[in-house]
Amino acid sequence: KVTDDIIIDGVTMPTPALGGLNIKKEKVWSNNTGRAANAEMIGDVIAIKYTLECTWTMLSRADVAKIDAAISPAFFSVTFTDPGTNTRTTKKFYSNTPSYPVYSYVNGVKTYKGVGATLIQK
Repeated sequence: KVTDDIIIDGVTMPTPALGGLNIKKEKVWSNNTGRAANAEMIGDVIAIKYTLECTWTMLSRADVAKIDAAISPAFFSVTFTDPGTNTRTTKKFYSNTPSYPVYSYVNGVKTYKGVGATLIQK
């Protein structure tokens, strides 16, 4: 069975919101890429790099701390399911600036809603 869990440096992250995981496979083109005189595209794809856009719904302080600790290092390993092959893959990533919107302070306990981070392959 293939899982959709996101695992960062061996730690399983909370499950993203429904529709809260957007996996992009971005082409990295060679330096000679562009339009020729006849307007045809030229160049070579030299790599495919992943971007994972993650959004979580309601999270406890403990879940937010888990995510924050996982994506705080400069680089970290992420295991996820490649949508093209439906197999698990592990790559090195870094994170953009994460967002931690506080939803409520019920009984002095913070709850977060709409936490988001973009993970970009190194």
